[in-house]
Amino acid sequence: MEMQILENYLTNQYTVTVIESSSEISIVSPYCLRNPVPLNAFTLNRFQLFVHQSLEQNSRDRDYRTNECFVGSGRVEELLTELLPYLSQYNPRAKVMLITQEMKDEQLAELFHATWYEYRLLQIIVLNHRANETIESCVFNPFRKELSPLLKPLPTLRSDLRCHLLTDVDELNSYNQKLNQFFDDLVYNLHGYPLNIAMHVSNGSTSAYDCILSTVSFSDIDQEILSIMQKRMNFSMILHKNELELSIGYIHQNGTPIGTLGLIENNLIDLAANSRIIHNYDTKNLLYLHYISTEKLVFITPSNFFRNRDKTLVFINPFSVAYMLTNVLLSFGVPMIIFLLEYVARRYGVPTDPYTYTFGGTVLNLVGIIYNVSVKLPRAIRKRWVIVGLLVYNIVSYSIWQGVTIRYLHPSNQQVNNINSLEELIQTDLELKVSHYHEHIVRHEGQHFQNPVYSVLSNRLSTKNTSSLRDSIEQIIIHRNSALLIADAYVPLVLAGNYKWIPGKPDGIWPIQKPIYEFYKSMAVPKTSPFVGTFNLIVLHCVEAGMNDRFMHQLETAVHLMKIRRTKEHPTEYDYIVFNMEHLMPLFIFYFAMLLLSSVIFLAELIVKRIEHARSRQVIQVQEVYVPFEFVH
Repeated sequence: MEMQILENYLTNQYTVTVIESSSEISIVSPYCLRNPVPLNAFTLNRFQLFVHQSLEQNSRDRDYRTNECFVGSGRVEELLTELLPYLSQYNPRAKVMLITQEMKDEQLAELFHATWYEYRLLQIIVLNHRANETIESCVFNPFRKELSPLLKPLPTLRSDLRCHLLTDVDELNSYNQKLNQFFDDLVYNLHGYPLNIAMHVSNGSTSAYDCILSTVSFSDIDQEILSIMQKRMNFSMILHKNELELSIGYIHQNGTPIGTLGLIENNLIDLAANSRIIHNYDTKNLLYLHYISTEKLVFITPSNFFRNRDKTLVFINPFSVAYMLTNVLLSFGVPMIIFLLEYVARRYGVPTDPYTYTFGGTVLNLVGIIYNVSVKLPRAIRKRWVIVGLLVYNIVSYSIWQGVTIRYLHPSNQQVNNINSLEELIQTDLELKVSHYHEHIVRHEGQHFQNPVYSVLSNRLSTKNTSSLRDSIEQIIIHRNSALLIADAYVPLVLAGNYKWIPGKPDGIWPIQKPIYEFYKSMAVPKTSPFVGTFNLIVLHCVEAGMNDRFMHQLETAVHLMKIRRTKEHPTEYDYIVFNMEHLMPLFIFYFAMLLLSSVIFLAELIVKRIEHARSRQVIQVQEVYVPFEFVH
């Protein structure tokens, strides 16, 4: 019967390890399996030495496999002091079968009590051989057992165990089915058993952002998944409440895990429910569940940091200056060269055109025609220089008009005067801040980027006064001397906040749009936890069901509500200006007014000319003159 029970217990197992003790209880069944599996055999002393060596060689990256089974035997004293402690250190998530001989009920209860409450071994079965070749098979479900009012474990009694006396081979089939059902349900229904959960819960929302949210609240994805876990697995919670940084945890400069990371390292919690960036902290007992979402980190900086850079970029940049100087030199230089050429021609008696029009005057006449001057050009050279001045003014003023238009198309200095890239941020003297739980990650990841900017960033990051998001926002808005690295998902919350605690300054923050880093996020558990498989299954189902999309929709709704509230409290505040044809209406009015004035002047000139013609009695002979390019004068 022992062999049939073991074969059923070894379903989906990859290896079996037999640990022979010095007792008189022998282990035979693993060697007689009909479906052989890889088998390892140790004496008790050799197994203890093997565990010591394994822990010394691989103390950090241990992987507790669930497809491993250990079969041991001995008296209760040997099992409690010489076998179970080593099994707990080597692989607490493995299946364990213990074979005993005529063990008393009190000893069985003591053995099962120690396996869970001291060594955290859950999947364990004891085959206690009785007289007349009968076997008493016992299992223990600690989650059905009552606890003290202080949630402390009470002594385990024989009635808390689930034992079945097997006397005949015929009843093994039905018993094996019940045994399989027992272990399947063991970690899926905890019957209200309390689990230690580390999570920052404040105002029903996302932790540190409550100072911004005020009356608006929403449940983040971590809380949603945790509530689903609690409902599906039927457990109660002992919450470990801390600040957000401690609830996520970080590594101190001396290498000590702080906050939740320390609790996981010491097996003091069952689940760290605040999702955090998946990162190798070089700890012994940290295990991440299936990833939940991605987290992109961006910097929020003081808005309008470069107060007058828009004027510099549009008017005083090298291109604009060179363009204007070139136009001025050409406008004045070309006519002067023409004038000098005429002067030299007259000085040295170079034959010229017999007509009264000079070359310079003709060029000015041609330029006037090209620029659609509708009235007759003056003949005097000095008067024509006035036209030259107007042309120079038009050339230079065009660039100024273009610059004003570009400046007008960027209201509130939202682009030109803000920090828009990591390279620009590095060149400033701002204090670059990062939270404690992000610091270790970004410093470590920055070393792996080939871009030297990330190395500079890693050296400049500081965690001073970053425990409170409120203090960090105050530094950015009031003192304008720092920038903070935060998750991009919560940037809309930061921008939509009205910050009542900062009088007269409802905004003042500008985010760099391009993410600086991008990571996966997940919850964390101890590697030794027997609930890893169940937690992973629930998280996977939540992600596949679109929990991330639901959370983002809630976040957008909260942002919209905050913007509505902000608009009501600041009715004269305009976040942006839409440039449309209404803004060009003054230009069109001026254009049509000048066109109308030009038409009036033209008609007046015609009337004056007709009057002068009527008064004049003389007939003036029109003499043809030479005009270059056959333009009509």
